[in-house]
Amino acid sequence: MYQNFDASPGADDVANRLARLRAWLAKAQLDAVLVPRADEHQGEYVPPSAERLKWLTGFTGSAGIAIAGLKAAALMIDGRYTVQAKAETDAAAFEVSLLPRGRLSEWLIEKLKKGSVVGFDPRLHTAQEINALTRAVTERGITLKPLSANPLDKLWGRGRPPPPVGQVTLQPMALTGRSAADKIADLQKTLKDEGHDAVVLTLPDSICWLFNIRGSDVAHNPVVLAFAIVPVSGKAELFIDPAKVPSDIRKQLTQTIKISPPDALEARLSALKRAKKRVRLDPHTAAVWFERKLTAKQVARAADPC
Repeated sequence: MYQNFDASPGADDVANRLARLRAWLAKAQLDAVLVPRADEHQGEYVPPSAERLKWLTGFTGSAGIAIAGLKAAALMIDGRYTVQAKAETDAAAFEVSLLPRGRLSEWLIEKLKKGSVVGFDPRLHTAQEINALTRAVTERGITLKPLSANPLDKLWGRGRPPPPVGQVTLQPMALTGRSAADKIADLQKTLKDEGHDAVVLTLPDSICWLFNIRGSDVAHNPVVLAFAIVPVSGKAELFIDPAKVPSDIRKQLTQTIKISPPDALEARLSALKRAKKRVRLDPHTAAVWFERKLTAKQVARAADPC
């Protein structure tokens, strides 16, 4: 990952933040909560406003997850960060361990009692991840509970940076080789051939490729943080903060696609649900939140077509 040298929370800050989170857990009647590194787009590189794992643990690596329980807590990382994680977090507050397959469920089963409830933000975990974890812990009497709001965002408070508003730019045909309209037409043919009524795109790189746009929402990455829905016919829809789209760029984009604010996304999913449309989602990259907005019969689990 790109290395920066911003100061991380000190040991006292980490212990204090964990204590505050535990007070919230007790009030919410939860036994633990998951705190992943990933953002709403499952990115390895995330904007400052999504650095929840860093805020809680002090760990600045690009991959990892914390489990904060009422009595025990762990920071799980891969082998690249063995030395770094121990240096950055409070070892008295967080047990640091490697994260091979199954380790997260093993820790929950070992540390939590039967009947325990573990909270998670459904926007920050993929469907595949949550479904696999649910299967692993349910037989041991542990329940995973989706949260309507992320407690860290509230605890972080005014110190949390605002979401990024990097400006959208258009890629010229000399670099893209194909127009966005052509790419969308090909994608819609794929949807038709495979019997899908729409696809939800959650990966910024897929969206930027499809619409021939670029951005600066994440340091050192030329991507726009946004979501998109492409129907089998008609205009594709980009859900993006309007502050990111200059008026001249908007005028050009809206010749091909529809642009809507992010808070319109949930309503569009509800409309697809009411219409009983077959909606394609990539379980490896799309947050489980999207699956939960549709019925199980509607969800077509398949690779991101981009």
